[in-house]
Parts: sequence; C-alpha cells; structure tokens
Amino acid sequence: MSKKTETPPPTIITLTLPETGSEGTLLIQRGDLANLSQFAYSPETDFTTVIQQALAALAVVENDPPVIPDVPPRKTAPPPAASPEPPEPVVQVPTKSKKGTTAIPVRFLQITGGEADQTAQEQALKVAGRLLDSELWDGKTPIGIDAAPAVLRRLDGLTDKELKVLFRLEQFVQLNPVVAADDIDTPQDDLAEGQAAQDIPEIPETADASEQPALM
Repeated sequence: MSKKTETPPPTIITLTLPETGSEGTLLIQRGDLANLSQFAYSPETDFTTVIQQALAALAVVENDPPVIPDVPPRKTAPPPAASPEPPEPVVQVPTKSKKGTTAIPVRFLQITGGEADQTAQEQALKVAGRLLDSELWDGKTPIGIDAAPAVLRRLDGLTDKELKVLFRLEQFVQLNPVVAADDIDTPQDDLAEGQAAQDIPEIPETADASEQPALM
C-alpha cells in the first residue's frame, strides 16, 4: 500500500512595479512563511534574477523560521467584591417546643397597639411564643399584636392543641399589618421623650396668672 504524499503548498509571487527609475517590490510566499524584497526597477531589469534571489531568501526563512511568541492573555480586572449585606435584625421569642427561644425576623412581628414599654413587649413575645408552640403561626407570616395583655389572657385558658384545631391566627393577631413609620416607637424615641419631660419646668397648679411676672 503506497503512502499518501502531501502536496507542498504553492509558491505565490506578488510583483509590484512602480514607474521607471524607482524601486519595485517582490513578495514571495509559501505556506505560512513569506519574504518581501525590493529591487531597482528599469526596463532592463532581469526578473529571473530577481525571482531567484527571492526564492533563495525564502529558503533561508524556511530553514530557520522565526518564532512568533503567543500573544499574552489580556488581563481583566476582577469584579469588585460585593459588600456583605448586614444581618437582618431578629427578636428572640420564648417557645416551649424549642426549649428556649426562636429567632424571628423583626419585620414579621410588630406591636400595633402603640404600647412600646418593656412589659408590653414581653407580653407580645409571650403571645408570639404561644402561637408558635401551637403551630397556629409559622413565624414567617407578618403579624401585628394589638393589646398584648388581653390576647395573652385569652391564650392562657387554651391548650396548644385547642388553639391549632379550634381557632384561626387572625382571631388573635392582625395579618400583614401596615404600621406607619410615625407610629413605631423605638428605644431612641423613648429616650428622647424622657429627656423632653425632664426639661419642662413644673408649674404649681395653684399659681395665679396675676402672680406671673409681667413680660416687658
């Protein structure tokens, strides 16, 4: 069986002739290698000699082909690292089933009755704990607790099983409450109110308007 011989690539010669008395160019190429040479052009130019010289120059290039380095990969700046999101504030709700507390996001538990003192907050957490223990509330549905002491008294007379079977969540709390920002008390608000109360001077109830100093 005869071996298949590879056909050598053709030799391509591109000859550029300018006006008489100028330099001409000869581009000779074979495969991926080429050579460009210049010669003085005139009507008496021996093109056979010019082509032979170009072939000789191409042979030199083929015997020792130049090494063309690879283009280095383009450096790309790494994407900026995303800043970590602050942790979501949670409130610890006391539960019997967890034998401790259950962390509930603050946005799921609101006190909508306008009572923001510590006692009201503790009672609201107890209400939320009873609702979690009875599985009446999953801790993921936003609820609002209004008049926590009254709700807690209603829950105290019921077992977790009775709550789950006989009642609905909306019978004890508001579902998906919408609380205006001005109605939400914060510890900073309580501190500001207390400070303002200290700054107001007390006026005796028996003071008579006639006893007040006249404004000049």
